[in-house]
Amino acid sequence: MTYVSEPLQRIELRQLAMQIRKIIDHENVCRFPVVMFLEFVMPLFFPGFYYVIATKQEMGKKHGDTDVVNRCIRIREDIYYGALEGKGRDRMTIAHEIAHYIIHVVCGVQLSRTFDNISIPPFRDPEWQAKALAGELMCPAHLIANMTPAVIAAECGVSLDAAEFQLKKL
Repeated sequence: MTYVSEPLQRIELRQLAMQIRKIIDHENVCRFPVVMFLEFVMPLFFPGFYYVIATKQEMGKKHGDTDVVNRCIRIREDIYYGALEGKGRDRMTIAHEIAHYIIHVVCGVQLSRTFDNISIPPFRDPEWQAKALAGELMCPAHLIANMTPAVIAAECGVSLDAAEFQLKKL
């Protein structure tokens, strides 16, 4: 089973990330306050939203997931605490789940299932879309354009891999 989403281009996701940053007055701040956004902004702006910090036993290998029907994001406890400590990969994981929620619940981009074994183009892949929006939220293009990957990682609070990836997408 594969999920297919309505098409979204990176430029649209970049614009959406900027709108989100404007809501919290962070258009020109490198480090996106991802945990604060999850805990305080999302419940304030999105009625019915809630999040759960789940145990490793409950989540297994999953670091996080988003239930678009019940309007819930679950984050595995070690990932949550890692994000609080500033670990870039864990911060990006939370941003990724926030991105799923915003794309599919807030913006209403529809998902459908296919049981065919087909190749999904990236712009219709909900995982690619969430990864792209999370990257744009965490590493805004207009702020990282003249930075090195190491500086991006430090300033934006992401992993070096994420910084390098985002820099390639400018």
